[in-house]
Amino acid sequence: MCQLLGVSSNKEVNINLSLKEFKHRGVANPHGWGFAFLENKNWCVIKKHTSLANEYVGVSPFNFRSKTIIGHVRFASCGEKIHKNTHPFNFDNWAFAHNGTLREFKNLILGKYKPIGNTDSEHAFCYLLSEIYQSPANVVEIIKTETVKIKKQGNFNFLLSDGKFLYAHGDNSLFYVQRKTPFGSVTLIDDEYEVNLSEIKSQDECAVVVATKPLTKGEEWVRISGLKIFKDGVLCQV
Repeated sequence: MCQLLGVSSNKEVNINLSLKEFKHRGVANPHGWGFAFLENKNWCVIKKHTSLANEYVGVSPFNFRSKTIIGHVRFASCGEKIHKNTHPFNFDNWAFAHNGTLREFKNLILGKYKPIGNTDSEHAFCYLLSEIYQSPANVVEIIKTETVKIKKQGNFNFLLSDGKFLYAHGDNSLFYVQRKTPFGSVTLIDDEYEVNLSEIKSQDECAVVVATKPLTKGEEWVRISGLKIFKDGVLCQV
């Protein structure tokens, strides 16, 4: 299945360590990769409809830094294997990526926002944005309410962000870990690379990493069930 990667941090950070592991997830999900990251209050999106496993992630364009990041590797269960169907998707000040397959997704009637491609994921994203557009003061309640409707069509694990908050919804597989001082040693699960986080993190850094499946051993990954909201590396009250 597709794999998600998200970051919420109190400082601009790179994802070099996570990418070293996340790259392996591209082997089973070879139909596209992409990252959306906030830069000067605007979303930048890089993506290709090829396997991340074939990329050298130690160089540009992967050496970006941001406080909010959404990543995705794709297994095409809906829609062609083309660039416009590759996650993340971006409209206005929102970015989104999804893991799962929605069956009768076209039953979700769209408003202002219309998809560019033909995936269930982008359709669901446009549906959420159209509902938010009608009542922007009630974002959290709208996401919670409409997610219940969308889930009736299939699995709906997603990452959504307006650049300020990172909304993470866990349906059948999504986890997060918080990293803050004191930092310890961790080992990447597939890559088997071990690192002491104190050697690569600043002492005042606080970040949350979200992933479809845990990326490391040696730290506590927490399963996400339902909606969780993160800001500046901290879990907010829903």
